[in-house]
Amino acid sequence: MSAWDIRVITGSEDRASYGPPSIITRKRLPNAPRRRFTLYHEIGHILVQKAGLEDDIKAEVDDDDADEHLERVVDAVAAQLVMPDPFLHLSLDRYGFSPAAILELRRMAQVSTAAAMRRFVHAHIDAPSTVFVVGETHVLDVASTDPWNRIYRWDRLPDPQTAHPDAQLLQLSHLKPLTMALISND
Repeated sequence: MSAWDIRVITGSEDRASYGPPSIITRKRLPNAPRRRFTLYHEIGHILVQKAGLEDDIKAEVDDDDADEHLERVVDAVAAQLVMPDPFLHLSLDRYGFSPAAILELRRMAQVSTAAAMRRFVHAHIDAPSTVFVVGETHVLDVASTDPWNRIYRWDRLPDPQTAHPDAQLLQLSHLKPLTMALISND
């Protein structure tokens, strides 16, 4: 992180400090894609702090929601850093607007499926969409920019094709049922 003059050290929690010097403390995580996104999330905190925007971002919402709002904004900054537009465009060029494009984005950026899902749908706000992953009988994760979305995490959904015939489906696992579905409202 020498280009941004950020030092990264191991610690008991994930934390960023603007400094000077800017320091990111990282706890050990076994999941490499999650570790990668977390690092960029902490870099996002430092960039927001260096720009003097933390208080402005928190002021966009009520005091009760300020810290959570800051975290979501920093997540968006991290998503842009770890999954820049060229990755997004390349995945779309290869697979079109489909679940396969999300998996390609995940592979290129080396991030979790959850992070790639969110970056993908939030990049297409002009065409509201919803992407969700279904296990055997329940929705395990969902990301949506559709204001009319009625699919929620932990909803019972044993057959996504029947419930959402307009969804593009992609089987993610052959060992246990795991399906990604993409619904676009354009």
